[in-house]
Amino acid sequence: MKSTHYIYIIGLLWGLVSCDSGDILEKVYTVDEKGYTVKVTAQVSGLGEWEGTGNTVAVAGFTADSKYAILQKALPSSTEDGLPLSIVLSNLSSELQTVELVLTNSLRKRIITLATINMNDYRDNSARDTIRLDLGRIDVGRFGVLQTGLFDRACIQCHGASGRSAAGLNLTEGNAEAALVNVPSSRKEGYLRVESGNAEGSLLHLILNEGGENLLSHNHTEILSSQFKSNLEEVSGLIDSWIENLP
Repeated sequence: MKSTHYIYIIGLLWGLVSCDSGDILEKVYTVDEKGYTVKVTAQVSGLGEWEGTGNTVAVAGFTADSKYAILQKALPSSTEDGLPLSIVLSNLSSELQTVELVLTNSLRKRIITLATINMNDYRDNSARDTIRLDLGRIDVGRFGVLQTGLFDRACIQCHGASGRSAAGLNLTEGNAEAALVNVPSSRKEGYLRVESGNAEGSLLHLILNEGGENLLSHNHTEILSSQFKSNLEEVSGLIDSWIENLP
């Protein structure tokens, strides 16, 4: 959104001009009021895992209650693991509610969010300084997005690293994959927590889909629904895709 301000500069004429001419020079300057600028920096790994899938890791802007990005800039899939990367979105509209590091599909629909800037926190920033988000090292591969976007956000409160972790299941970073893949459930006999290549036979899939509320003492679908109000179906699909692609 731009507004134009008119600045009038009045100067006296010097040189060979008669003192009673009354000539006035008027100059008009146009000043653009620019929108917000967001800069996200990170050292990413795993981008190449999304090539050919139709999914994109991007920095994207969303309006309130929107599942679809109004605008987005993809992280280059050719980026080598561990190299510093910066993505800048400029002149952002005040209508945006959030700017997110997010996995989207081919229609720019949100699948899962990895990091969020709430633009309401910057509404009073009349100087429009650049809003910066440094994510450090982050894995954005298939399992990395589940770790950051799902386990860290909704699961480790119960399945953390302490000795009191529910079902003895540790879903913190660096532990989750080994605790899930081809590991027998300690709560449901005859089931693997995650069975490689078989999403529908995995307990993780079953407890997050219809009827799953009856399999264990806790209703995991209800827990996730409170965290993923607009994209629970997409998150569930992402879990299944990860399981199906396990060797």
